[in-house]
Amino acid sequence: MSNLSDYVAILASSDEAERAYAAEDLGYLNMPEAVTPLLERLPAETSAVVRDAIFQALLRIEGDGAVVGAIGLLTSDDSQIRNLAVTLLHRRGNQSIPFLKQAMQEGDRDTRKFVLDAVRGMPYSCAEDIYAVALADDDTNVVITAVENLGNLRANAFRNRIEDLLQRDAHPMLVAACLEALAGIGNESSLTVIHKCFPDLAELPGFSLAPCLKALGALGGKKEFEQVLGLLPARAAQLYPAILGALIQLYEHSVNEGYRPPEASENVLIALRTLVESNEPPPCRYQAARVLGFWSDREDVSASLVSCLTSLEKMVRLGAAEALRISNRPELATILAAYEVDETKREVDQPLGR
Repeated sequence: MSNLSDYVAILASSDEAERAYAAEDLGYLNMPEAVTPLLERLPAETSAVVRDAIFQALLRIEGDGAVVGAIGLLTSDDSQIRNLAVTLLHRRGNQSIPFLKQAMQEGDRDTRKFVLDAVRGMPYSCAEDIYAVALADDDTNVVITAVENLGNLRANAFRNRIEDLLQRDAHPMLVAACLEALAGIGNESSLTVIHKCFPDLAELPGFSLAPCLKALGALGGKKEFEQVLGLLPARAAQLYPAILGALIQLYEHSVNEGYRPPEASENVLIALRTLVESNEPPPCRYQAARVLGFWSDREDVSASLVSCLTSLEKMVRLGAAEALRISNRPELATILAAYEVDETKREVDQPLGR
């Protein structure tokens, strides 16, 4: 059978397999005339298998017809159909861009959001006009989606636009998206804008501080190290992972850039020791042990870390061991070697029930 009308008729068959095979065959025929009946079948089709076969057929048919049809499906009330349309437009790549650009300018806010879903992951250079329109959109969700996409793409060409959107009184989700995007783009000059927007980290609410810490950790240096370190004794426990994560990133910067971490106050050291010994989740206690190790050249700090090597919590032991390895005190090497032997024995003994 090779007649287009015959295959189209089978699309309405009561047999799921026949419908799927008919859709597949229409795709292999690669006839532009098959696009319309395939698109028309989608809303009535209840089988996910057949819908996917229709989608694959539309991908195989050359020309703009399938792209134009997929643009029209972005307004569908059926989420699966919308998702299939977004995927088709994304897979068609540059061929879709002129039609997506028009939809970005003329579509409703939901359509504009789906346009950005379709270009997600494409090189931003082929969708610059779309992103330029999206960043000026009246709908906050559209702007947030554009910012998130550009951050994931590390689109430095849009960095200034994203920095302009970073305003303290902006929607909290937009603020978070801008901070995370700037962290992803990775240009240190964004620190000036971040500090201007958030001059006092101690006053920031938690929902703004967490993404701000992510950006400072990614971009910051010695100044940011001191700022973030000062937050430890003052902020609530739910922010510890964000604070500690930023400090670990900033320490790595200090190693790469050749400056020493700032001195830790007794309040900071007490906060870290308390956290290591607390009932907080093990990953957080692991981070605290790692950060405590930044000052392992101090006798009291290294003694605390050595005591952690016998903790009942494995992640605390691991964090302490990693912290001690960065110390400049040679005598700790013997202690670490003994710990590693004991830890290996522990891993063998526990499964054997010893």
